[in-house]
Amino acid sequence: MTSTQEQGPAGNGLLVTDFTRSFVRFRMDLMITQPRTVSQPPPFTLNNSRFPLECCCRVTYGAGSAARSVDYVLGTACQAEQVHVLENIWHDPAAEMLLIASSAEFLVIKSWDRNQRGVMLSPPTLGEQPERQAGKCKDAFTELRIDIRKSPGKLLTTTDEIVAAVLGNQPLVSQTEYATPDGALVHLEYPVKVINASEREMFYQVDTGPILVPDATAFDGTHGISTLRRAYIAHNTLGCTELLLNVPTPIGHGMSVNHYSQVLKVQAVNRLILIE
Repeated sequence: MTSTQEQGPAGNGLLVTDFTRSFVRFRMDLMITQPRTVSQPPPFTLNNSRFPLECCCRVTYGAGSAARSVDYVLGTACQAEQVHVLENIWHDPAAEMLLIASSAEFLVIKSWDRNQRGVMLSPPTLGEQPERQAGKCKDAFTELRIDIRKSPGKLLTTTDEIVAAVLGNQPLVSQTEYATPDGALVHLEYPVKVINASEREMFYQVDTGPILVPDATAFDGTHGISTLRRAYIAHNTLGCTELLLNVPTPIGHGMSVNHYSQVLKVQAVNRLILIE
């Protein structure tokens, strides 16, 4: 599995992820690797799937010489599909699909109209397809690549600068750092898609996502990547940072759906960076 970071041109020394040109891509060559994450037999022998990145997440465990960091990326969601067919592209039942990956592990999340939908993997001998399927990249894909393009950025240090950048339609990237209850340090980098700003009261508030958030309650007992959940993030001039996690959410009659419904408040350091 491959992870690369292509550097942008030299600027003022600050480089941030250019999310418009950064991707996670996997290759399925059925002559080499049998699929483990699909629910219908593939009508091809070779396919490359490319997903733009939504978020880069570094989780650091321990401190000092014992510290260990793992880098994860979140790919943009799509809808489950049959590739290279004359008709009936969309799966029935339909499902949202997204990929989270590190250089060693993957997490595929599928969301149907309800959880525990009972959709079987292909071949059916693999059992039911779970909403959250974690594993080793080498077991599921012929190749998985994480290609991150870096561009020069300017750190915005005042509310005036941030408001001016918003009203000037400048592209922004945000970085957020916080510690989890078990002592891990989380470093997030993500594009600012939605942001509020006022040149009268002089405030801003980021409301964007999805991003990645570690949640120990999601751990599957084997794969570290299984602790990650999607979330939306909001932070503002007043120093408030809140996450809205996507979790199984009851809808009655013993059923649940994957929905952004669990609030997590954190003490965080947030930065806003203008892409130059």
